[in-house]
Amino acid sequence: MLNFILSIFSITTNRAAMPLLAALAISITVCMPSFAVDAFTAGCNQYKLGKFPLAKAFFVKAVQDEPTSIAAHYQLANTYFQLGEYDNSIFQYSACLKLNPDTRMRSFCLGAMAQIHNLKRSSANKVASSNTSAASTIRQY
Repeated sequence: MLNFILSIFSITTNRAAMPLLAALAISITVCMPSFAVDAFTAGCNQYKLGKFPLAKAFFVKAVQDEPTSIAAHYQLANTYFQLGEYDNSIFQYSACLKLNPDTRMRSFCLGAMAQIHNLKRSSANKVASSNTSAASTIRQY
């Protein structure tokens, strides 16, 4: 729990938000029994707002509290994807698949993983292409 609270504090550099975050941390500790659901809901809200680092902190907590939650793993994977943390995203999609989701969720996970592999392959090809261009430019001089 302490790690989660500290991770929320480390996300923001806005000193004015610290009292609000402290109040959030206190209310989280008081409402401990229902926090897994609350962390997931808060993560979804932050994700919708485009606040992906904060959403990540909530989804990590939701996965820790409820490791068999397909939805929590899936949303954490989506959040990692938005943050460009593709290896973590693939890990979470794989964790979701291991929990035996329904056909629709399985297809979402597999499609997202294929998209990540294509992005990584495309990025590797661009790097290789630019290295080749740089090498041929160097040879011309």
